[in-house]
Amino acid sequence: MFRIWIYIVLILYLHFINTAIKWIRILLTHKYCTLEKPLKRVIIADDHAVVRTGMQLILDETSDMKICDEASNGYELIDKLRLNSYDLVILDIFMPGKDAMDVLKEIQSNWEHLPVVIFSMNPDDVYAIRMIRNGASAYINKETDPKQIISILRTVLSGKKYFTQQQSSMLAELVIEPEKNSNVLLHENMTDREFQIFFMLASGMKKSEIAGKLSISKHTIGNHRSNIMQKMKLKTNSDLTMYAIHNGIIK
Repeated sequence: MFRIWIYIVLILYLHFINTAIKWIRILLTHKYCTLEKPLKRVIIADDHAVVRTGMQLILDETSDMKICDEASNGYELIDKLRLNSYDLVILDIFMPGKDAMDVLKEIQSNWEHLPVVIFSMNPDDVYAIRMIRNGASAYINKETDPKQIISILRTVLSGKKYFTQQQSSMLAELVIEPEKNSNVLLHENMTDREFQIFFMLASGMKKSEIAGKLSISKHTIGNHRSNIMQKMKLKTNSDLTMYAIHNGIIK
């Protein structure tokens, strides 16, 4: 009988230890966002774990903001936004499933006061203006210095928007000097979705790859491609690539 009680006590003790370890892991995963000193809660959405980890390490050097959560695709990000509260979203521009433009528009519709910073490998003049006009608070190139990234995030968290000098100039041309827009480049007449597919085609991606990336059918990609070719007055994917290189859209 005594041995049975020993076994029961041991089992309860092990259960207590396992529960304690589980809660410690939860606290570590959320990066102490519930400490007494209020930290700005940041969620990052990027399909590359190394990018998420890198940003986490950058913000670990600050005392006012932390990566509290992460997502590897747009659908996962939206699900987490519905369940939790955050102060800032860092959003990769290309992810599987729901793409960044659609995610940005959904955030603007449902969480209009939640700032979104776009994190991209693409040059400023490719997607920046489209993203900013759809509500992004900043557009950061992934090659930006970590100290500058922290400064930009703090600017956005203070309720302001951040534009590079190049982005400010481009926005000024659109707003202050609209008469110049009568001579816009052909790709600027595309819809956001068309431009996204144009960029992928020009970068050498196949229709099946794009369809998988955007979670839409190859038939839909084909329809978009036809519209793109018509607007661009071009015939082949090679023509798209040459146009994109000539206009600095891809390198």
